[in-house]
Amino acid sequence: MMPLPTATEMRALDEDTIARLGIPGGILMESAGRGVVTVLHQLHDATKINLGQAQILVIAGPGNNGGDGMVIARYLHEQGLRFELWVVAERSRVRSDALLHLVAAEAAGVTAHFCDRDTTLLRERLASLQREDLIVDALLGTGLQRSVTGGLAQVISSINASRAVTVSVDLPSGLDADRGVPSDATTEPCIVRADFTVTLAFPKLGLVGSPGFLFAGEIFLADIGIPNSLCPRHKVSAQLVDASVLAPLAAPRSAVGHKGSHGHLLIIAGSPGKLGAALLSTEAALRTGIGLCTLALPKDAQDGSLGSRCPEAMTLPYVLAEPALEAQLLPALSGKSALAVGPGLAPVPAIRELLLALLAHGPQPMVFDAEAINQLVGAESHLLARARRGAATVLTPHPGEAARLLGTTSAAIQADRVTAARTIAEKTGSVVVLKGARTLVVEPPEPAKRASESRLAVIPTGNPGMGSGGMGDVLTGMIAALLAAGWATFDAACAAAYWHGLAGDLVSARRSPGSIVLGTEVIATLEEARSVGGQFATSHRPWPIVPLAWTQGRRERP
Repeated sequence: MMPLPTATEMRALDEDTIARLGIPGGILMESAGRGVVTVLHQLHDATKINLGQAQILVIAGPGNNGGDGMVIARYLHEQGLRFELWVVAERSRVRSDALLHLVAAEAAGVTAHFCDRDTTLLRERLASLQREDLIVDALLGTGLQRSVTGGLAQVISSINASRAVTVSVDLPSGLDADRGVPSDATTEPCIVRADFTVTLAFPKLGLVGSPGFLFAGEIFLADIGIPNSLCPRHKVSAQLVDASVLAPLAAPRSAVGHKGSHGHLLIIAGSPGKLGAALLSTEAALRTGIGLCTLALPKDAQDGSLGSRCPEAMTLPYVLAEPALEAQLLPALSGKSALAVGPGLAPVPAIRELLLALLAHGPQPMVFDAEAINQLVGAESHLLARARRGAATVLTPHPGEAARLLGTTSAAIQADRVTAARTIAEKTGSVVVLKGARTLVVEPPEPAKRASESRLAVIPTGNPGMGSGGMGDVLTGMIAALLAAGWATFDAACAAAYWHGLAGDLVSARRSPGSIVLGTEVIATLEEARSVGGQFATSHRPWPIVPLAWTQGRRERP
């Protein structure tokens, strides 16, 4: 997995590289600018832009991000390309390493145009650009703490209105490095909508998470000399999941193994009218590789399709209307490696009593989804007690279910998904899989540690076509199957979410834009996705400039 530092952590990594490794900040800035210029030359095939003929506007701020832009301008000048360097600040505001590189650029022959309060000329130049031209956005970096206003906002609006291709340096200007959209932003945040982003040293949490990734376009990562080995020192807890998480799936099974060697999963799911949810979870678990699977569902929910859809699964019918539902199902815990509970369950009080009994008596890893999560609202103490006993729990809420757990709204969850997921993990002692665009997997914090220090993973796979009924049921079955096979809880959740999204991406890639992906299609593609993921995991090679897979496509230009 790739580290995803926050703005504070990134600043500490910069300072530590300068102090501990003795690499001056000006050298890091030089490497950053050179990396961006390398990407500009690589973009010809994607954009058909001929750098030798294009007009290039490098738009810089007075800070470190602007310093990167000044390095870029110097290289473009040395290569004889047509460009203009615009600094959106008075010259006196340019300081430190940025000033060093501004002086170097001017000494090399670069002319810098400064504008502060009146940005009219710059905005006119932006409006004159054509589709074959290029904007390099080096206005603002990771130091942003509030929404952009005033003249800078006017410049960003002009960049977004331009027909030219936009390449942002490190982050699209106006983006919050931690949250994506700044907390004080309006419904129309003032953020550059880039076609490409060249992020420096490491991707930033707000850049690859939701909704930040919507502004980033296609992302390239440029190595500027900050070593990964410094990340643990500065407690970088967020990570971008990559295909290496699927590597254990490629390991051959024991030559003397059998169905009992690969776990026995109990799924408690389904109700009248919602048999499909139970079947999707069961089929997904079977295709993920569980040795044995037992599906417990109400007698009146069964129909003739069960045997034909899931002949490999065993069934355990129960009577939902009878009191003491736990007396019917608790004995089934014996011999089971893991449980999945929730898809399609009936919203009745007896289910809540069953869930509380399972939390109290079941030592196995458990995955709770859908109606099980709704029934557990207010039961945080029971979940925490289970965690203190060392029993693993996974909650897989969508934003609506997460809002019920936290007593807030879906909009509030989506406004700060990272904080929401970490808060649920801390309150429940559970691994939380907050579903949606850029699904998050969060581990509960260790004792005496803050929620912000708990491990967090961003899942880059998945697509809008997967927003269809039953998709979460598939994921639940997959996570539970890996848990039953002995995977560690956080690893199982990360691998299943990545694998699930990758399968959906493979289906979507074969369809026309806007097509819907069904849960059954994801299940049918899991084996192909496992194979493709294994190829990605083994084909990675270190390289100074690498594109990050599964990034948002380029924006629609005017």
